[in-house]
Amino acid sequence: MWASPLTDRIWAAAVEGRVDTLIATLAAEGHGEKAEHTVQTTIDQLVHAGYLTVAGPGLRALPEQMPDVAVPAAGTERAPSRPVRWLARTGLALSLILMTAPLRWRLRALAPLRVLPAASPALAGAVSAAVPQIRPAWYRGRIACMEMSLATVLALALCGRRAHWVLGARQLPTEAHAWVWTEDGAFGLSGRDRPDPRRPWVGALAAPPVPHTRKGEP
Repeated sequence: MWASPLTDRIWAAAVEGRVDTLIATLAAEGHGEKAEHTVQTTIDQLVHAGYLTVAGPGLRALPEQMPDVAVPAAGTERAPSRPVRWLARTGLALSLILMTAPLRWRLRALAPLRVLPAASPALAGAVSAAVPQIRPAWYRGRIACMEMSLATVLALALCGRRAHWVLGARQLPTEAHAWVWTEDGAFGLSGRDRPDPRRPWVGALAAPPVPHTRKGEP
């Protein structure tokens, strides 16, 4: 379910208890007499879809639909251990080299990783968190989500463990993104990777290919 900008405003107003204020604002913005109907219809759809639930006199977001998306404050991250830091640096170096090749070559290079056992949540999380912290200050090229997620997958492969490099996007407004996925859950590089029921990320490509599809997989 994609949430348009208007739906997002209505969702927030319903949770914060200011539906009447929003209706007045929308009417002033040009929606006229249709404002109340639009807001109520959208709220009914959100309740039906499971993103809102009636709680007493008001509405609230369902806890399972709104996970914590807080990002650790700068300077509070735990320093990675020396072995993890070495893995992250090696993975990043390999990633920057591989990024110079066409995308189809990168996908083929990761295909053999499908025979490796899946990375554990602890290992995947540690390596994923270490990669952004070892970015060299002197490097002037691009090191963004594609490079860092690929570095994580390659670093885990050096440990003999498999993770999946996922390329995807989300709509309204459209954004492209790359992240890391494992059988035990997604391990991203920032709060952007966390699930957002209003603007979910949808995977388009995964390397190595995900063996089977379950809810929440790319």
